[in-house]
Amino acid sequence: MPKQNFEIIDYAAPLVVGTAFSIIVFLLTFIINFAFIRRTDEVTAFEKLGAKYNLRVGPHRVSLVKSKMEKHVDEDGHAY
Repeated sequence: MPKQNFEIIDYAAPLVVGTAFSIIVFLLTFIINFAFIRRTDEVTAFEKLGAKYNLRVGPHRVSLVKSKMEKHVDEDGHAY
């Protein structure tokens, strides 16, 4: 068998596939957050991540997500 010669595009294929997979997973998560999560449901981790960058990535307002993220501390120092 002759020796194979690879082009640059052959080495870039795994990076392209990995990037495409990541974009598809991100878009599916974004769509699922808006389609299946209701306003009466709890704030999701994806919304908490978006709130750090002032992005609305779910049905809840960014201000509501930020207020839910604040830790409440009682007089004994316990966070709840």
